[in-house]
Amino acid sequence: MKREIRERKHLWAVIGVLSLTAACFAADVQMSIEPNLISLLDRAVLKVEFIDTKGDAVDIPQIDGLDIRYQGQSSETRIINLKSTSKAVHNYVVTPSRTGDFTIGPITAKFNGGSKELTAHLRVIRKADDQEAQALSELMFSRLSISRSDPFVQEPFNLELKIFIREGIQIDGNFSMVGGLPESGIDGEPAWTVSDRTRIERNGSIFTVYTLNTTVKTLTSGRFHFEPQVQVNMIVPRQKRRSYGFDDPFFGDFFGRQERRPFILDCNPLDIDVRPVPLEGRPAGFTGGVGVFDFNVDASPREVKAGEPVTLKMAISGNGNLSKITPPDLQDVANFKRYEARAIPSDRPDEVCFEQVIIPQTDSITNIPPVSFSYFNTRTADFRTITRGPFPITVKPAPLQAATVITAQPGGRPETRILGHDIVYLKPRPKAWILETEIHWYRSTGFRMVLVLPILLLLGTAVLTARRNALAGNAALARRHRAPKAARAQIRRAEQALRAGDASAFYEALWLALTEYFANRLNLAPGEITGPVVTGRLPGDNGKVAALFDEIEQRRYGILPGETGTEDSMRLLLNRLTNTLKQCERMKL
Repeated sequence: MKREIRERKHLWAVIGVLSLTAACFAADVQMSIEPNLISLLDRAVLKVEFIDTKGDAVDIPQIDGLDIRYQGQSSETRIINLKSTSKAVHNYVVTPSRTGDFTIGPITAKFNGGSKELTAHLRVIRKADDQEAQALSELMFSRLSISRSDPFVQEPFNLELKIFIREGIQIDGNFSMVGGLPESGIDGEPAWTVSDRTRIERNGSIFTVYTLNTTVKTLTSGRFHFEPQVQVNMIVPRQKRRSYGFDDPFFGDFFGRQERRPFILDCNPLDIDVRPVPLEGRPAGFTGGVGVFDFNVDASPREVKAGEPVTLKMAISGNGNLSKITPPDLQDVANFKRYEARAIPSDRPDEVCFEQVIIPQTDSITNIPPVSFSYFNTRTADFRTITRGPFPITVKPAPLQAATVITAQPGGRPETRILGHDIVYLKPRPKAWILETEIHWYRSTGFRMVLVLPILLLLGTAVLTARRNALAGNAALARRHRAPKAARAQIRRAEQALRAGDASAFYEALWLALTEYFANRLNLAPGEITGPVVTGRLPGDNGKVAALFDEIEQRRYGILPGETGTEDSMRLLLNRLTNTLKQCERMKL
């Protein structure tokens, strides 16, 4: 009997080793591209599939003429004749920018049990009705030009960007700058505006030309490199023959007839040499103006008494760095009291205004001294000075300051003589004196809190009422608020099952926590919640959520062997679920 038991133990050990060896040999990784024959305005899906093993997304090298972008991970589990087969699929979208034959790879994919080199082939052809274009850059491109060569520092200059779209190519009309501009030395972010749209003939084809303009001003001199990367959104028809299943990255828009596809336009590089403002010949009154300007000054009032203020209004208008100009200074200002000049708003966008108050001290003043504004003229490349004034003014003497005093005369009749106006009459003595340290009841902190309390109650009631009405009128929002509560209830059930040692109830509670949480978050029925459905709605890298769905589902049905029933593994899985749901709670779905 003992010998028979020993023989059975050896037999089970051999079977276990053979099963483990078979599982290792069953692990594999494959790469495919569907479809492998597309046109220039089409795109394909590259899939890297890990079969009966786990593996991370691989880095696809850059290939000239192809744009390959990772779209996320999906998973699949099949049970045939009590044999489980799992598959983790990493999806990439491949968009061509020219025709030709392309080879993707070889790339090395690592997985549990080894590594493998993968290769895929793609062919991009022209459409039958397009006999000319070999690349998207022949259908859409841009050209950059400058209105003025070799501008000076702080001098605004215009950049013109023309976008050419060949007839037959549809775009949504939105243009985005995604790079290609100098990272430093530019005053602010250039704001591009569409100023014109026309149609032209170019090399036998008709193009729609969009003209974009912006004004650029540099803070320093030197060479600046411009090569704008303009992104447009092509509108292309969706091909009806595609049907990759629920894990296809295009499935969410499967029933749409059209799709928007971003594309970066080719653009010519443009190097602009910005010259510095010379030091030679710079006048003493130069305040930083660079451009072409006009200068006007007005003084008012022109008739005052000594000690009364006069306002100087100075306006600088033209084309240049108006925002960097400081107010000009008065020249000979003897016998005047001056205040600092300040900027005042102007109704004209090409004008900056200043206001300065001066006070004549004596009645001997007959005019206000001239005011000069110096700037660097970018058209003539020299310094210019504009002088306005002097401004004639009439200053009258100040009146005598006297107070009213009554004095007794020999005849007994008082005489009134005015000496000034600085007498301040005293108030009568109050009936009761109040100490500064004494606090009245209506100024106490408690009374002020009582006054504020009704307002706080009213605001709180309004907030609660608005929230209740919002939840009542929006079922999706109400379910969104119930999602964390539903998950916490199932997590508590899982903790109770863990303490009781009930593994079946534990994994069932974990699965209900997942399905009830995402059903409320995504406003779906609990039966519609699966791993691919959830990961397809999550932003960014959602591999952790997909792996969590797979593991809980397989442990729930007892598919995964090993440490399934150990308390440590169960608690670790519970912590993973809790942390993952906390991370999902911060996501915008």
